[in-house]
Amino acid sequence: MAITKILNIQESEGRNPASHLKNALEYIQNPDKTEECILVGGINCLPDTAFEQMEETKNIFHKTGKRQGYHVIISFSPEEKVTAEQAMYVLEHFAKDVLGDDYEAVYAVRTDREHMHGHLIWNSVSMTTGKKYNSPKGNWKNHLQPITNKYCDELGLSIMPAGYSRNPKNISRDKWEKEMSMKEIILRDAKMCAYAAGNVEHFKYLMKRLGYVFKKDAWMEVQTPGFRYYHKLAKLDEMFSEDMLRHYVDMPWMAKPYFYSSDIRGLHRAKMSPFQKKFYAKLYRLRVVEQKRFVVGGAKYAEDLKRFHQLQDEYLLLVNNDIKSIVELVDFISEKEDRIQQIEDRQKEIYRESSSRKRSIKNEEQYREYQIWHMEVQEELDELKQEKKGIKRQIQLADDIIKEDLYTAYYAVSGNEEIVADRDVEIPGMEDDMLVERTEKAVVELDISVTGMKSDNNQNEIGVQKEQTGSVRKQQTDLEGIGIPEIHNSPDVNVARVGESMTDVTDKNEFVEIRETEPVDKAGWIVRRISELGGYENVSDSVKADIFGFDIADVSGSIRLF
Repeated sequence: MAITKILNIQESEGRNPASHLKNALEYIQNPDKTEECILVGGINCLPDTAFEQMEETKNIFHKTGKRQGYHVIISFSPEEKVTAEQAMYVLEHFAKDVLGDDYEAVYAVRTDREHMHGHLIWNSVSMTTGKKYNSPKGNWKNHLQPITNKYCDELGLSIMPAGYSRNPKNISRDKWEKEMSMKEIILRDAKMCAYAAGNVEHFKYLMKRLGYVFKKDAWMEVQTPGFRYYHKLAKLDEMFSEDMLRHYVDMPWMAKPYFYSSDIRGLHRAKMSPFQKKFYAKLYRLRVVEQKRFVVGGAKYAEDLKRFHQLQDEYLLLVNNDIKSIVELVDFISEKEDRIQQIEDRQKEIYRESSSRKRSIKNEEQYREYQIWHMEVQEELDELKQEKKGIKRQIQLADDIIKEDLYTAYYAVSGNEEIVADRDVEIPGMEDDMLVERTEKAVVELDISVTGMKSDNNQNEIGVQKEQTGSVRKQQTDLEGIGIPEIHNSPDVNVARVGESMTDVTDKNEFVEIRETEPVDKAGWIVRRISELGGYENVSDSVKADIFGFDIADVSGSIRLF
């Protein structure tokens, strides 16, 4: 059984950017560890002059910077007693399978450890096309390890499944990266709340209003809505340690809240198609979400907010290329793919001619002629490369547009919300929640007091119950008149106001209508009513009794309204 590991060799900061590559080649060819270089081989180059040949290839194609090469290590299990000859067989055939005739490479088997292992180093630049080797995500699982397994299997050795996991409970790499990407957002929100809070409890209150969940019996560990892991704020920044956080919140200095979104009113275009309008409406809603982050629980929209500028680019792709529907978008992708194929055909034509000219060089004069020709075509190659890069970006955006959920925060933000130019965010205090708690407590105490009076005065009970019934019915009638939103279907009405324009935000033919038959929450109505009259402490007992639906005279003042 053999495990494959791939590393990249970066440019050095010294005079020669390829010095790390040179050192790596010398390291794997150490005579003391390779049976006096008997266990060393090369493909497309000689091991003794490999570095010079690799450097020459880089110079010819003007790619001497950045990544210099790749280093693969293949380690065999000590339990299988793999011989040096078997290891050389696997390394040589692995190198030929992966690199073919395109890259100069050196491989070597080392015998200085308990387990047999080998090294393979190759140039980052192709000697035939001038392209740099591409190692995409999933290259190990889908390409490299299966090749190692193939030749181990030929030798009768056991194989390592390419999809193995040391801990089956681990999440996938994509999900892990997604979880870790939230750290930046969590830290920004936590700092904003800390700078605005008056004490630790207020800080936790603000974080909860944003939607974060605190881990029980732990100091400041928070979880983002929809994610798996809790993050320790103290690890993200030491200001959130128990001692230091109290200092920050006891001496608040409000910092301007960070915005991922931007004021997109200038992007609005006249005569947009319904498809384009839906994209603009999503951008608009996300901007409003950040303005009202404490009201709507902004943390649950963190993923969309973080990619706000990509969403903006997607919208601009639609309007700048006059793409008005999915059908036109698919046609756009097809057209761009055809153009990429034309560019690649021309690149291959130049690379083939370059390779042919390079191989036919016999003397210095031919080499100078080749250099002159190569300088002439290099400008064309650079232009083709830039055009291809831009087209690939457009295709990626178009693919993302097809997958986009255009109804994010659709019900969290009403159609008449206004975008404001400044970036001020209203920081809520804790008074409103405290008022709700005190009111609910008073309602409970009133209920207990009325129940206790039943055994003392049946006549009063009957009178009170009649008054309560009449009052509650009156309240119910009043509350029903307030109404709550309900969704209805309509083929005619399908718009929502965004800024100064009428923007179509859905093709589902839905709009909000007021229904006047379902009562709103009673406690909520009581809180709002008391707030309108100046707050609980400023309202007289008789007014409180009237709001709660009791006649204080019938119980001789025995009900205390706190």
